[in-house]
Amino acid sequence: MNKSRLFLIVFLICFVVKSQQYDVHIPWRLEGANERIDTYRKGKAKLLLVLNDQKTESANLKLELVNHAFNFGVSMTQEGAFEGTAYQDMYRQRVSEVFNFVTLGFYWSARDEKRDLSGFNKTMDDKISWAVRNKLKIKGHPLLWHESLPKWVINNNDPEELEKIIYTRIKDLILSYPEIKYWDVYNEAVAPFKEHVTPSGVTRWIKYKGGIYPAMLELYDFVNQIDSSKIYTNNHYHPKDPEFFKLNEFFIEKGVGYQAIGMQAHMQTQDNVFEEQELIDLIDSFVPLGKDIQFTEVTVTSSKLFKDWKDHQVFLNKRKEFSRKGKQLTLPSLEERENYQAAYIKDFYTFLFSQPSVSSVTMWNLTDQNAWRGHAGGILDQELQPKKAFYTLKTLIKETWTTSIKEDINLNEEFHFTGFYGQYEGTVSVGNKRYKFSFDHNKENEGVVKIKLKG
Repeated sequence: MNKSRLFLIVFLICFVVKSQQYDVHIPWRLEGANERIDTYRKGKAKLLLVLNDQKTESANLKLELVNHAFNFGVSMTQEGAFEGTAYQDMYRQRVSEVFNFVTLGFYWSARDEKRDLSGFNKTMDDKISWAVRNKLKIKGHPLLWHESLPKWVINNNDPEELEKIIYTRIKDLILSYPEIKYWDVYNEAVAPFKEHVTPSGVTRWIKYKGGIYPAMLELYDFVNQIDSSKIYTNNHYHPKDPEFFKLNEFFIEKGVGYQAIGMQAHMQTQDNVFEEQELIDLIDSFVPLGKDIQFTEVTVTSSKLFKDWKDHQVFLNKRKEFSRKGKQLTLPSLEERENYQAAYIKDFYTFLFSQPSVSSVTMWNLTDQNAWRGHAGGILDQELQPKKAFYTLKTLIKETWTTSIKEDINLNEEFHFTGFYGQYEGTVSVGNKRYKFSFDHNKENEGVVKIKLKG
């Protein structure tokens, strides 16, 4: 075989392998992941179940983890399109079936103080009440952003006046929703002056404050004056951007009151798909900063994957043209990509759950219907029926990473077990009597948790 023919064969093989790698997921090594999960996500619990008579008595114990300490999240910003339809109940059922953490949207364009807010408030109150009833932790997104603004904010040319409006709005958001423990403070703080961002009243306010760094210092100081008990996140769409790392370093140097670094991962182009080593390097680079890492917006699509941003923009521009004509342009979910999506999600979540610095992972689109940018980025299809990835993720969270105990014990004697951190519910049966109880299992509970049983 001559050298030119050999070169051609090698080239074709490489081309085929490269083109298929995003359709067939090559399993990650996940070296030490399961051991890290056992080490960092589980711990020994000591219970003392006490009856009033204080006598040792045999009983049957059933114990279940009902809510992980780790936040397995999903954004509910899609739900608006389903309100008042049969899809809404289906959507909420699927959310509560898998997740314990939800992100609710507070975009300024949607919650515009110069319009009647009664409809927004009613809808948001309903979402929050539903989340609380279903024991879902809640994050608000965001307190401030340079996108999704009302026209009057975009056109505002008086930064001093707008500052008063911004702070009044932020204070109102934090105090009006005490059920919300987590907030993205300024979404994508590194980005206000990048080329793709349209100048607005918010970007002019940042310039008025002297730039991104002084503006953020003042903003975080303000939110902590309002309520320092919240978990505040500094979130960005491109976590590998060196400027994002520098901003977090600056925050720490200045003693900014924030708890988490938020990383987005919208994997809609080949360039944006995280490989295992790339993810390892990213997290390792941020660990020395000593903050929780939240993966705040994750998209693993089962539709066509574009090569790069330039390739992607061709589709997005075409989609805008369709939208102007009152039509929708969406990408279909492909069978081979659904297999890829399920396999990738399994490795991606396993790796992140094994990292002690990571405290949450939030899927941005639950369903392909009304998905961001028209991608099939959900784990439910257009009819809100589960794709393979839905069952993959549910199995991980609800079966693989869970603790369930059925055991005969002696009351008034210590019972020890090793389980995943989180909220537990249990029952104790003594003869014909049944006692219910609940408790939190966390790293701080090193001593014995004493529970008095009541009928």
